[in-house]
Amino acid sequence: MIKLPGYSLYRCDRVGRSGGGVAFDLSDHLRASIFCSSSESVTVKPEFIVAEILFNDLSKLLLAVVYRPPNSGFLNEFFQSYSELQVNYRHLILGDFNADMNQTTFESQQLSSFISASSLYLVPFTSTHHLRNSSTLLDLCIIDDADISSRNMVNGAAFLSAHDLIYIRYGIKLQRRRGKLVVCRDWRDLDAASFQSDIGDIY
Repeated sequence: MIKLPGYSLYRCDRVGRSGGGVAFDLSDHLRASIFCSSSESVTVKPEFIVAEILFNDLSKLLLAVVYRPPNSGFLNEFFQSYSELQVNYRHLILGDFNADMNQTTFESQQLSSFISASSLYLVPFTSTHHLRNSSTLLDLCIIDDADISSRNMVNGAAFLSAHDLIYIRYGIKLQRRRGKLVVCRDWRDLDAASFQSDIGDIY
């Protein structure tokens, strides 16, 4: 397993079979809590991990990493899990959905319906998976606002298993805590009479 300096790995392994599973690396400057992940199953189903990423106490991102094996159903299980958590978050979904968004198919329409119903936005990448006689858009990035992605790119060099490497620059506004006025007593020059008076006002 590769260890990136300054990053922590969060993973959901495939159980009972070699390969597979989903994961993400996160900078050690940030915090993550895993909310849910795909369950163990003998049925071939989408694998996913959903996590809360904290930038500070007020700015929160709901991150999902997904892998849907070819010709497998059950995407609604992921849609349901994500939808139940998405209130009060910024949103980022990344993964290989094995549904060509360049074509109109049952799978691509199912994804489009989820994106539309959730008020999300599919980053418009070009084709990301290349075989000798075809190119398809399988590797997706779904966010909550088109204006948040200041840059997105598909690396033309094949990355893994004929898949291109995709990335985006995602801007999230950090909310700042408002200052709070705290009044305290200077015990070094205590005015006993004033102190007794204040105590009397309380009780």
